Amino acid sequence: MNENLDNRAQQIWQSQPVEGTKMSAEAIRLRAGKFERRIARRNLRESLMSVGVIVLFCYYFATAHGAAYRVTWGLFIAGMVWLIVQLRRRGTPKPMPGDMGSSTSVDFFRAELTRQRDLVMDYWTWYFIPLLPGYAALNVALAVAFDRPHRWLVLAGMDAFFVIMFFLLWKLNLKAARCLQRSIDELGSSQSR
Repeated sequence: MNENLDNRAQQIWQSQPVEGTKMSAEAIRLRAGKFERRIARRNLRESLMSVGVIVLFCYYFATAHGAAYRVTWGLFIAGMVWLIVQLRRRGTPKPMPGDMGSSTSVDFFRAELTRQRDLVMDYWTWYFIPLLPGYAALNVALAVAFDRPHRWLVLAGMDAFFVIMFFLLWKLNLKAARCLQRSIDELGSSQSR
């Protein structure tokens, strides 16, 4: 009988809800600050690379022979400018106000993580699609310029390279989105404990 009583008491004890440790407001602030700095570095890196590409495209635009190539490089420049604007508008991290409590800090940080996750998931609309008109114009300009059909193999090789590159970028962004989603889920589980 004593064994049944001990077993019953153990079952009651084990079935009780466990109160986990909630993250303190300071811990959330530190984590959010680290995240903010990482996103700011990413945006700076992307912006500097985009400006470098714009400078290169401006050179191509200035030295282009023919209107088709000028249109091509002009479309690429416009696409790259759009990319930088969207990254700045949609991807700039918002700093966490210092006077927030723990639950408000978690909500703010979760909203920032969600915003960044949505940005990398939406990669096609703000990164890839704005570059498509320039790329299509380049294909047309090169196809017209290539007087021998066997040169179109070079064009097909270039197209294959860019398809593979954008596919890899897409996969990289999906991986980043999964990491951000894990952080969002982790915040949700730490708050519900």
